[in-house]
Amino acid sequence: MMEALQSPSPSPANVVSTKEDATAAFVPENPLTKMIKGMFNDETTADVCFEVCSAEGKDDDDGTKRAKTSTSFYAHRSILSGCAPMLAALFDAEDTGHMISAQISDVKPDIFQYMLGYVYGGSVPKEELMTHAKDIINAADKYSIVNLKLEAEAVYLNSTIFTVDNAMDNLLYADAKNCALLKETVLDFLA
Repeated sequence: MMEALQSPSPSPANVVSTKEDATAAFVPENPLTKMIKGMFNDETTADVCFEVCSAEGKDDDDGTKRAKTSTSFYAHRSILSGCAPMLAALFDAEDTGHMISAQISDVKPDIFQYMLGYVYGGSVPKEELMTHAKDIINAADKYSIVNLKLEAEAVYLNSTIFTVDNAMDNLLYADAKNCALLKETVLDFLA
């Protein structure tokens, strides 16, 4: 009698696998993105500075008034002119050679940091986008950082429960900030 020969199932020790691209480990990535991210808020190479002021006269928990404080953010005109022209426009094109400053009083310092970090190739953590979606939309809309605005709008949509009570407020907000996706979602909800 002949026994049927069965091929043994491969054990992990008998399996040979290869990486998709064996040369990938030896070829470095383009360093430009990492270099630009590294230039974010670098005072030594920056040629412009944003002085972002916190709200003046805001009450502390104990009822005392806080003094107005400002936070400095350093940037580079060349990066701003390509990625955030509205921020670059705050500086006089003729004035070069020394550090110049611009005052920002309509954006909270932490929101401005997210926005400027995004301009330098960074990203805003999803939790922060959820927590500060409207503030980020407002700042990104004001300074024409469209991709960040769209990202914050999408997160706002996914984290908001639309009701009859808040639909009109969201519709007015969407219209004021030119948030097409939010406007369409609210109109669909109302229909």
